[in-house]
Amino acid sequence: MINFGARGHDVTWADTPELLAQGLDGYGVHNVQLALPRQFPDLADRINPGMGMYFRRVLGERGVDIAVLGCYINMTHPDPDSREAALRRFEAYLANARFFGAPVVASETGSVDAAPGRFTEENFTEAMYQESLASVRRLVDFGARFGTIVGVEPGANHPIYDIATTERLLADVDSPYLGIVFDPTAYTAPDGRTVHDGDQVEITHKALKAFGERIVAVHIDDFTVGEDGLHRCNVDEGVMDVRGVLEAVSAALPYVPVILEETRDEAIARTVRRYGAL
Repeated sequence: MINFGARGHDVTWADTPELLAQGLDGYGVHNVQLALPRQFPDLADRINPGMGMYFRRVLGERGVDIAVLGCYINMTHPDPDSREAALRRFEAYLANARFFGAPVVASETGSVDAAPGRFTEENFTEAMYQESLASVRRLVDFGARFGTIVGVEPGANHPIYDIATTERLLADVDSPYLGIVFDPTAYTAPDGRTVHDGDQVEITHKALKAFGERIVAVHIDDFTVGEDGLHRCNVDEGVMDVRGVLEAVSAALPYVPVILEETRDEAIARTVRRYGAL
């Protein structure tokens, strides 16, 4: 059985914690990746224990757990002051995550660009790996003080971009407070193939074999491929073998949170009905 969740901001009409809880429960999912900056931006920089307890209570009344607290930052920002501010923000989320009931605070691993998103092999250098490693190591050391896992999401637009660099990061940091948020689409280059590891089902099998015990959440987002690259879309409206990925995950990691991305509103419920029993 798939333990489906969704990103909170993919319940597009939910502009209060109460409506978010109602929407997630109504769509049949029972965990959430809560990204305050995306959904409740007025709260994002004022995170505190009381806020965490309130969200936890409201969502819990509807049977929804906060599986991941999203705090996506550019941890290799080219401007040192901006990088420091981002890392401190992430540390504040690590310190408060336990009040939300969230075991994981997640981010991608940076970019040479101030605003990550562009696919460029400039991110694949040893220098960028070392910068990302330094930031991850700092955050993991901080998270360990509060019992909170740093969930890094590798991807083709970042310094940790394939199976090999993911394995290297896990070995270099070597802490139980570092986990992987696995997203086969994130590893995918603009041509629809992953950077070095085949298609999305192939990379899922490779990741599960290489570091499956370190995966703390899985993202599922379908996509199409156009002349200008990837376009994320609702599950089953793209070209990814969603069933193949989910079958591999379900067999290897029972009840791991499987969080839908870019699958919005009623499409969330449709996906749960179609694949929830795998």
